[in-house]
Amino acid sequence: MASQPLLFMKSKILLIFIVLLGSGLRLFHLGSRPLGFTWDEAALGYNAYSLLKTGRDEYGKILPVVLKSFGDYKPGVYAYLAVPSIATLGLSEFATRLPSAIFGTLLVIVVYLLTRNAFTALLLAINPWSLYFSRGAWEANIALVFTTLGALLFIKRRYLTSALFFGLTFLTYQGAKMFTPLLLVSLFLIYRPNIKLLIKPLIFLFLLFLPILLGLGTQSGRLKVFSVFSYTRRPDTIVEIKRQDKNNPFLFTLFDSEIIDQGRGVLQRYLNHLSPYFLFFAGDWQNLRHSVPYYGYFHLPEILTILIGLVVLLRTNNQLTKLLIAWLLLAALPSTLSRDLVSGVRSLPLLVPLIIISGIGLAQLFRHRFLLYSYTLILLFFFVYYLDLFYVHSPNFTAADMLYPYKPALTLIKQHLGEYQRVIISDKLGQPYIFTLFYLRIDPLEYQRQSQLTANPQGDVGHVDRFDQFVFRPLFLPEDRYLRSTILIGDRYELPDPDLPSIPNLVMLGDIKYPNGAPGLKVIGLK
Repeated sequence: MASQPLLFMKSKILLIFIVLLGSGLRLFHLGSRPLGFTWDEAALGYNAYSLLKTGRDEYGKILPVVLKSFGDYKPGVYAYLAVPSIATLGLSEFATRLPSAIFGTLLVIVVYLLTRNAFTALLLAINPWSLYFSRGAWEANIALVFTTLGALLFIKRRYLTSALFFGLTFLTYQGAKMFTPLLLVSLFLIYRPNIKLLIKPLIFLFLLFLPILLGLGTQSGRLKVFSVFSYTRRPDTIVEIKRQDKNNPFLFTLFDSEIIDQGRGVLQRYLNHLSPYFLFFAGDWQNLRHSVPYYGYFHLPEILTILIGLVVLLRTNNQLTKLLIAWLLLAALPSTLSRDLVSGVRSLPLLVPLIIISGIGLAQLFRHRFLLYSYTLILLFFFVYYLDLFYVHSPNFTAADMLYPYKPALTLIKQHLGEYQRVIISDKLGQPYIFTLFYLRIDPLEYQRQSQLTANPQGDVGHVDRFDQFVFRPLFLPEDRYLRSTILIGDRYELPDPDLPSIPNLVMLGDIKYPNGAPGLKVIGLK
């Protein structure tokens, strides 16, 4: 009996070590890796700053549940979570990303409590998928913690508290509007709780979800943009396919009709998210903002532990096993039904069942010391390799997608604003206004008085054309060269080197390059 307290102390110390490791990996150089800052991060950070200073978002709405932002209608929880860190540390990349890093660490604890498996917690602490999305202001990462905590509390029959966290997922991330109900149905079917005990939690959950339901009408255009079913084939493509089918209506209906084509697309997207290429080799190959180049979302050796874990799992017939299988099969659906072939952020819920399965597999290896030691050495090698890719090499590949040049360009013009009457910033990189607000720390109260979003008629994100002395539009040098008392910020095509010497009254203020030496943005002054 004396060994039990000792064993408990050892497990407690091990968990503390794992949590410290996980937090260190998520906090180290948080403000500069990934290098750059997405416009969604800047929007969440500035709206948190605006809420802190005025109690309103950038458009002057008092304590909104949903942020209008660029017209993409971000659920507001992340911005509110960022208020304390921005109040303490100031408006910065680090402060904006800090809530995600904290919640990424919390996920390690929650998953441990769900499984009581230290191997799972350790693998999660060093997992590339969790690390990457814990190091940016990603709403999906926060929602995943709420989802996992909601599931844990549901299993423990804390239904009201569980409903609170499941409800918060709706107010945190768009993808949760599909995944959370599916997971809840799975929990009901697997654990079969007493319906009478669920009445109050369900009412509470509905009230939390109500603001989202009331706002769906304003978001319909954006939702349509992201739906895979909004992208049908062109009429001339259909005509060509019918010609190839020799205008046989039976063949066309059977193999090439619109519903068959859409079905193939959905199936392809679903299988993409479960493919070894996505999970172990490339990550999100479609969007460099979502992963480290040339590396998957799991370390390559985890192919072995996931396979072993799956075998063990399929041989086990209990409620947690059924939940993990249901979670695994359902998690990719929000991403599957979107326009992208693959998405690391929308499919993030896949992380939980797969990391638990990998932890089960690693626990099996623990029974064979030689295998365990060999596996640990190989895993350590891949982990160090991942850190080298992320901290040293990834800026050379992802800085452009992460809109790196905005910060040095805006930092540069900050010291020259008093010398010029106007600043024109090219919008080729996307949403320059929000970076101007963020990096120049524009007074939210002053901006709210003039904030105006120009909507996109296609239902996608809109843009801001101007505020104060700032104008956001494409540059056109044949005309812009004659402007006076103006700062121009544009890329090498808008401000080509051969044309600059001929511009009268030109002052070269800066030439921003990417970490790999490629041209970024030029900053010139026209006196």
